[in-house]
Amino acid sequence: MLDRDNLLRRAEFLRRQKRLKEAEREVGVVLQSDPEDVEALIILGHCKIDARQFDEAITILKQCLQYDSSKDYVFYLLAFTYYQKNDSKNAINFLKEALSIFPYNSGYFALAAHIHLDDKDYQSALDAADTGLSIDAENVSCLNARSTALFRLKKIDDATETINEALSIDPENYITHTNYGWHHLEKGRHKDAEIYFKEALRINPNYAYAKQGYKSALKSKFILYKWLLQSNLWLSQQNKKLRLGIIFGLWLLVAGINTAGENSPFQYFCYMVMIIYFSIVVFSWIGSSLANLFLLTTPHGHYILTHQEKWSARMVGIALATSLLLLGIVEFINSNYLFAAGVVASFALLFNEIDFPIKLFKVKGRELFSHIILTTGLICCLAACFSLPIATWIAIIYGFLFVGFIWSGSIRSTI
Repeated sequence: MLDRDNLLRRAEFLRRQKRLKEAEREVGVVLQSDPEDVEALIILGHCKIDARQFDEAITILKQCLQYDSSKDYVFYLLAFTYYQKNDSKNAINFLKEALSIFPYNSGYFALAAHIHLDDKDYQSALDAADTGLSIDAENVSCLNARSTALFRLKKIDDATETINEALSIDPENYITHTNYGWHHLEKGRHKDAEIYFKEALRINPNYAYAKQGYKSALKSKFILYKWLLQSNLWLSQQNKKLRLGIIFGLWLLVAGINTAGENSPFQYFCYMVMIIYFSIVVFSWIGSSLANLFLLTTPHGHYILTHQEKWSARMVGIALATSLLLLGIVEFINSNYLFAAGVVASFALLFNEIDFPIKLFKVKGRELFSHIILTTGLICCLAACFSLPIATWIAIIYGFLFVGFIWSGSIRSTI
């Protein structure tokens, strides 16, 4: 006789231990006997979420609702899954359904707070977190969301008090330590941030967000990267309209340069802004790789950087060094190499989009586009050795492709 309850208890135990395949096998035995067993389907859906197979999880959880639409936890799991897929609209809709059935679960409000944080709606995030804490004053997820919302709303004292409360309740919570680390990074205190990221990684060495923060803290010792990180973190906190407004506002400045009278003060102002903007764009692309190159000279760098980050940093360094060498050749040997020097210097930006080791004929999207541009640039450099007119035409084509690539990347990252 099938011992359903024991199988499901074992499946849930295995799931919590991250032994997902074994858990799915136990659930499968139950579902063979009864394909409409909602409890078994919930565990199976949870396994798919843990395995980050979100589309399969959604299919299974919606199947649960066909059999029983009164389970608030199923609506919550669907909301969480859509949140993981960055679909805040569906996440909020399913979460409302869960709360309409059972409005006394602080975890539901914690999820709502984090969704609002991602949408840059900090006041709604604070309200949701406060509601969750009114149900359970020691819900650490709500406390983390509340502290982040308060930091964004510039209520620093309240935010600090909240995050310290979270640490006092659960000093071994790696998410809290990570959040505290990022708050310190936003304020430019990379040494303090490094301490909290180290603690988070001591508790959970595989937590990617803490690893990312720790690397950023180490790279912030490189002062130019520190400025870049500060500006990127500030921009990421702004709403989408403002971020897009910055991009298209700069386009209007370019138009202003063309319409302003020659040698007018406004024209000089536009030129100055564009030079600053172009410098920021260039460094925003290669700054991280330059900082990684700096990290490679430290004992930490070889351990914390990924294979991709190491190779990207090396190739950016090689591109810039080769460009300087070609400029020396221009000065003393042949001015035709000026084309090559400029093109090779621009390769530093392309190496941020290329996966290493390079996989020919197995790429798509922006990486494929970057390969095409890189190939065009190499042809331009070779042509400069034989025919300046041909190199000029290829350089024009390369320039159009390159500028389009950078601007599309800027707009994509802004959105």
